[in-house]
Amino acid sequence: MAAVDGTRRTGRSAPPGDADLFLVEFCATWAADDAAQVHHALRYAVRRLAAAGTAIRWCSGLLVPAEHRVLCLVEAGSRDDVVLARDTAALPNASVHRVRPLPDPPSPRHRGRS
Repeated sequence: MAAVDGTRRTGRSAPPGDADLFLVEFCATWAADDAAQVHHALRYAVRRLAAAGTAIRWCSGLLVPAEHRVLCLVEAGSRDDVVLARDTAALPNASVHRVRPLPDPPSPRHRGRS
């Protein structure tokens, strides 16, 4: 992530609200219980790193049962911080992708009856 002056900044000191979102994706070819363990391991690793001062925060986790995929959304100051969490959780085959939310325009309001 670039700092205001255009230099590259490490994620260790990212101020709140200045972090990026990352999707950690893991294909679990085992049972749903194993997918839950993968989810728990990554969430625990994120919590441990955050407690140690790394600019990282758990956002959400999803299971796609039909595809045996675990998708975890993590906010962090850098991709390196998320890779560290992934490696700490012993999930070397999990991919890490920077993501961003799509705009969600408000729905048109219905005005009373005509």
